This record gives sequence, C-alpha cells and structure tokens, in this order.
Amino acid sequence: MAHLIHLKKNQCRTTEAWDPDQKLAEALEQRARFLDQYPQYQPFQNEIDTILDKAGSPENRMTVLALLIEAKLIELNTELKHLNRILLSMPAEGSGVS
Repeated sequence: MAHLIHLKKNQCRTTEAWDPDQKLAEALEQRARFLDQYPQYQPFQNEIDTILDKAGSPENRMTVLALLIEAKLIELNTELKHLNRILLSMPAEGSGVS
C-alpha cells in the first residue's frame, strides 16, 4: 500500500509560515482520494481511526502509529520468510530434477 502514496518534494525553501491546519486538510483530502480509488482499504482505515481516537494526546497517537507500523512490518517479514522457504525448497532450474 505504501507504494501508492505520492509524496511531493519541496524543491525550494520559502519564508512563508508553515500552516499545520492547511497541511492536515491537504493530507485528509489525499487520504479521501486514496480511499475513493481503493475502497477495499476503508475497513483498515476505520480500524486505524478507532484505535487513534482512543490514544489521546498527539504523542500517544504517534506512538500508536509506530506500533501499528511495526506490527505490519513484522507480519510482512514473517510472510517474506515463508516465501523464501518456498523458493529455497524448489529445485533449481536446469538441475534435471523434476
């Protein structure tokens, strides 16, 4: 899913003030567009929203997000190890073993 997120690089530094409310609005709009394009991720987003609603402070919310990301990375690592075992158990191409 991360490969579907498009980040804009800020090529030039400006002196204008950073507006967190504007950045939040932009991020929410981007999330809405993403979920419109990929509605199968809406239940996952609802789960994240429910968890974050209970987190309290912004610091707690960031901690919860870090834990959620870490859990998904562990899950992906487990799947990668499983796929690797499958690939290693396959006979090498051209070895004459069928």
